[in-house]
Amino acid sequence: MSPKIRKILVPLDGFAGSEAVLATVAELARAEGARVRLLHVAQPVDAVVANGRVVVYADQETERVARETLAYLRRAAASLSGVDVELAVEFGDPVKVIASEAESAGVDLVAMATHHRTGVKRLLRGSVAEKVERATAVPVLLVRYGQQLAA
Repeated sequence: MSPKIRKILVPLDGFAGSEAVLATVAELARAEGARVRLLHVAQPVDAVVANGRVVVYADQETERVARETLAYLRRAAASLSGVDVELAVEFGDPVKVIASEAESAGVDLVAMATHHRTGVKRLLRGSVAEKVERATAVPVLLVRYGQQLAA
């Protein structure tokens, strides 16, 4: 008997392609009675400067980005009807933050979309999903970026 999945971490990059994993996660979460944690990792922001003057301070810009990102995550969560969902916005390196969240948030599974790059593209850009797999002991479920699995 396999262990019960209680919490699933789903990193989303803000583009529709990363949301391909949501249909699979919804089915799995409903079947297991699991909670889903939608996570977006944003780049750290700096102050906005124009003509040598600070127009928006870094903390204000961070708050704006977090607010907009939470709105995006709420829209994505709408596809997870019947599932308990929590939302999180973090700032930093996506691989480090996702791996840290996987370990510290008590998740049983990380589910994410991947581009499945090969050859030179893979060597040059690498894969966040592949790096996350190596950085955490938590199992990682991968779905091709932009495609949903057939039911």
